Amino acid sequence: MELIAKIMGIAFSGAVISVFLKEKTPQFSMIISLATGIVILLLVGQDIKEVILHLKNMVSSAGMDKDSVTLVLKICGIGIVAEYFTNVISDAGEAAIAKKAEFAAKIVIFVMILPLLGKVVDTVWTLF
Repeated sequence: MELIAKIMGIAFSGAVISVFLKEKTPQFSMIISLATGIVILLLVGQDIKEVILHLKNMVSSAGMDKDSVTLVLKICGIGIVAEYFTNVISDAGEAAIAKKAEFAAKIVIFVMILPLLGKVVDTVWTLF
């Protein structure tokens, strides 16, 4: 509960400062927005580490394929990072570039998912 209070306080403060700066110096407004987002990501970094460690422990105790789980985690990470930066780009007024970056991230995710899809198809074929 304390972490979310910190995050919301930082987000609110960053938003207020950004709004005040937007009229006079829009470039500083964007820098404040970006810095606020980075601080928030740093705050949740430890929680992300704990989630990944917990998932790794679950995978090893369940005897699951570590490569597949690692691939899924990487894909999730790419999705989260792409979402964050496309939002920043869009907020900077470059929605067209943001859409292209989002499309590129989807292509990268699709390419990364192909080996996993191959494993699923192989598993299904062995059932018949």
